[in-house]
Amino acid sequence: MHPMQIGETEVRGMPYRQLSRDEIIQLSQEVEDLVRWEGARDYVSALYGLEARDPHGLPPHQITISLESVPLDRSTYGESASILVTDSNNRLLPFDLARFWWSQFTLSEDTIAALLANTTGKLANIRTLNDGAIYLALQDLCTELLGIEFGQRLRPHDPITFMYTIDTPPSISHLTVFVDDKLDV
Repeated sequence: MHPMQIGETEVRGMPYRQLSRDEIIQLSQEVEDLVRWEGARDYVSALYGLEARDPHGLPPHQITISLESVPLDRSTYGESASILVTDSNNRLLPFDLARFWWSQFTLSEDTIAALLANTTGKLANIRTLNDGAIYLALQDLCTELLGIEFGQRLRPHDPITFMYTIDTPPSISHLTVFVDDKLDV
């Protein structure tokens, strides 16, 4: 048995120590990043699949989500999203239209060609397809899984970019945290 240091306590035979304020903030940010990564991975799984496939024979490796405020009129702004999924050789992957998510739409040959040709990743490029139904469904999926809010706002924000490696979750510094519910507050 190892000697315990000051600030440590033992619970059910396991040694614990109180996290510092900075460690708590760091852990909170790490958990938030993990939740965002899980959403990004679920997004890729729904629209692209996680397995290797044509045209390159490699699975999705990275997702890059870029957000930018765009003026809707003289006093309001909306969100413009560009989402790119690449393999490990940084080659852009097209949507996998055989995924279950796409089955909610009847896709014409022109719609399929337009979806596969969307190399910018801009959701706005999909706005006119299927009378806008695909665009609205993608917005809903982005809100649900990626936390992107497409509503109107009064002020613009600086451009934001998130990048996640699909096959590698972000690390967490403290995998187990004991919360003492008997703390004096």
